[in-house]
Amino acid sequence: MENRTKHTYGTAIYEFARNILVVCPNCGGKALVRAADPHLKTFEIKEVKIVCTACGFNKSLDGISYREDPKQKRGNVLIFGAPLDPFFHLPVWLQDDFSGEILWAYNLKHLDFLTEHVGAKLRERNRANAPRSLGSRLPRWMTSAGNREGVLKTIEKLKEK
Repeated sequence: MENRTKHTYGTAIYEFARNILVVCPNCGGKALVRAADPHLKTFEIKEVKIVCTACGFNKSLDGISYREDPKQKRGNVLIFGAPLDPFFHLPVWLQDDFSGEILWAYNLKHLDFLTEHVGAKLRERNRANAPRSLGSRLPRWMTSAGNREGVLKTIEKLKEK
């Protein structure tokens, strides 16, 4: 593991929202939410589907778009930054308790990102969009040097789940 990271302040949460591991609403097993369009920054997703390999549950959402007006009553609400998938609002599969806090990730790529960011002793903010990046939005308990070892152990435990 490197002691320095330069690119974690240029990464957005949307970059991990393509293949999300969730708890199946039918059997409680591991299911996959797949977004057809990887460019979620546009907030226009053509199709999203959930599939459970254990029980065969599947469901699709068609034509999701970002709400221009928060008072708008129709349309789907996309939720990012919570231990829920942004589309169906199901709990993510990769979550665990860490000292009373929830450590979670959408998928293994997200866990790899967290490993790199949390494990780095020096995190360089050299991007103009750093305030909106995932690296700058992680909670202090997760990025604290005092919690580094414990958080990394929890991440490794989640990778084995």
